[in-house]
Amino acid sequence: MTIRNRLTFWLGGILLVSLAAMAGVLHYEWVEQQQRMAEQKLAPEPAWEEVGEIVLFYGVPAALFMLVGSWWLLRKSLAPVIALTRAAERIHVHNLRERLPRTGNGDELDRLTEVFNSMITRLDESFVHIREFTLHASHELKTPLTVMRSEIETALRDPATAGPIHGCYVCADLHRTCVICNIEHRCSPLIV
Repeated sequence: MTIRNRLTFWLGGILLVSLAAMAGVLHYEWVEQQQRMAEQKLAPEPAWEEVGEIVLFYGVPAALFMLVGSWWLLRKSLAPVIALTRAAERIHVHNLRERLPRTGNGDELDRLTEVFNSMITRLDESFVHIREFTLHASHELKTPLTVMRSEIETALRDPATAGPIHGCYVCADLHRTCVICNIEHRCSPLIV
């Protein structure tokens, strides 16, 4: 049964109980009291006084009953939403294998939980692919960069190739290589 149908039935039930109480009170106030007054030969009370008594003594309590009943019903109906929200707040990048609890009653929230769990599964798979790609890319970059760096450092130490202009180009290459190595080094914690 959907949440909408449950709320409709519960609120309808609360309304029917309130209306039944009001009908009983109206029957007592209008019919039985009028018969007693006729039997005792008393003058009937003015209509506005009767209506005021009904509203004050029976209408206000019935309205309060409806308000409290509606509040309780909505609180009970929204409890699964609150539980689902709290469970969703606990999920983050480090625990994407955790799933949201399903109610199992086939309502809208159960379907929404199923969709969220499917989305979390897809996100987890995407993060796994990104981690694997980053690990492979890091490994593939590390070896050539290390070779380049050692060749540049060797070229800088060799007095035969270390002219002033050549040294500037080699230093620039060494700097670019170091920058790439630093980027790779900073990305490594993201892989874990």
